[in-house]
Amino acid sequence: MNKFRKNRKGFTLVEMILSLAIICLLGGVIAGVCAAISNSFGTTYNIDDSTDYAMLYGKGFENSFLVNTQGNGASGNTWEWWVDSGSAIPYLKMRTNTPNKTINVFEPKMIGNKTTDSKWKIYMFYRFNDSTATVDYKIFIKDNYAKTPYVYVYEDSFWVPQFEKRAEYAGVGTSRTVKVSGNAMSEDTFKNTYHFTEDEYKTVKKFVDDPANAGFGSIIKYTWG
Repeated sequence: MNKFRKNRKGFTLVEMILSLAIICLLGGVIAGVCAAISNSFGTTYNIDDSTDYAMLYGKGFENSFLVNTQGNGASGNTWEWWVDSGSAIPYLKMRTNTPNKTINVFEPKMIGNKTTDSKWKIYMFYRFNDSTATVDYKIFIKDNYAKTPYVYVYEDSFWVPQFEKRAEYAGVGTSRTVKVSGNAMSEDTFKNTYHFTEDEYKTVKKFVDDPANAGFGSIIKYTWG
């Protein structure tokens, strides 16, 4: 007896379902990997860019502070530094009373104008250590255009050379002083003054809560005599 076998072409329904399931699974894995790579690249770019801007502010402040505090002065001369974080573009400013004027120490070139938010939000805090004659500062930088609550923190310090000796040589004894004022580096400042969301504040919370970071203010003032 001749047996005839049915010529099968194509896939069965079960095979098609299994194939589709495998394709969907692989597609989901690939999409997840691509998203992770994209997020990683975005975070790395944000950190690198944030570091560059933070260093520009930091070194701009250091240079301006040392140039003015190490030069000649007279009793009653004052200099103040702060970041104008409330303006469209956060300039690093210095105000002196001799002559009475305010200048932009650092003018960042970034996206933003009077009607739109700038690319970056910059918040800067200062502290002076009398015992070591060092200025500590912390810079909190936030990307307004990034879809992330990430806030980059840059911190550094520098020594004010011969702080007391220069005062003695200038004939004003040891009356030269450095004081901080303005907004304190606190939860209230970040949330109510700078309007950080809860997620954004989580990034900086450890700096605010650390007792070693007490005494920082948003304005630093140098007085000669």
